Amino acid sequence: MTAKHPIVEITLNEPIKKLLASSPIEFTPSCLKDIDMCWYEIERRAAEPSLPTVVMKHGNTPLRLEHVTNITTVINGERGSEVQNLSLILRSIPSNSLHEEYRDFIYSLVENIKQAHWRHYYFPSDPRIPGTESNKIASPDDVFGSYVMSHPWLDPGHKIDLERWLKFGSFYNWYFYKEGAYLHLKAWRRDLDSAPLERATYLITLEFLTESDYWLSGFTEEEDRARWRELLPGRLEDYKQQRKELEDKARAAGIAIDESYQDPPIRALEN
Repeated sequence: MTAKHPIVEITLNEPIKKLLASSPIEFTPSCLKDIDMCWYEIERRAAEPSLPTVVMKHGNTPLRLEHVTNITTVINGERGSEVQNLSLILRSIPSNSLHEEYRDFIYSLVENIKQAHWRHYYFPSDPRIPGTESNKIASPDDVFGSYVMSHPWLDPGHKIDLERWLKFGSFYNWYFYKEGAYLHLKAWRRDLDSAPLERATYLITLEFLTESDYWLSGFTEEEDRARWRELLPGRLEDYKQQRKELEDKARAAGIAIDESYQDPPIRALEN
């Protein structure tokens, strides 16, 4: 008999009460009243036959994610009772599979994300170097000596060979944007001791953030967090200058820039 997979439908900015009431699986709450924060979680063992499917209903095209082992959202009561963030952990392929098999699984997931109309996102300080230029970038750690979040080797529109894939070490990051929300796809790699160049286990997570949660995460001081809308334009100007300097170096080195890419609008700054 085939196990049924319960479907948990989630929409960013929906009231947490609505999510809790509609979910076919009960969320476990954990609250700290002193700081007015609650964590709501669904956790399952990877070996369970009926792992839930999450349908992220952001925008017109939902994103369907199967075999989810952990679903977590954090509600900060001071900022409201809506779902502003969502973290998912996926069960992928068996532990200690070939690196190539994990790479192919992750690229299949990337394609699924793109088909749901999530677009490649460059962090505002990063140079807009597309994956087609990745052969001209020597290191997976930086671009012209500067750390970048959206590295050209991990352009979601471009697949890299296994040799480059293995040079990343433990962490892989892809960034996406869609209609005022941000998605960070992460993979953490743990190589098999007896065959580190052949086999590993990868932990795959997806983090969804609303616009406010995304930009707020860049401010650590409590006073700054309260004024993030006021402070963000100045920070964006700094990012713009950093990008310009790196893109100037890239052009001088014969590396093309994706001039068609424009930073997504920040709705909080439009009012």
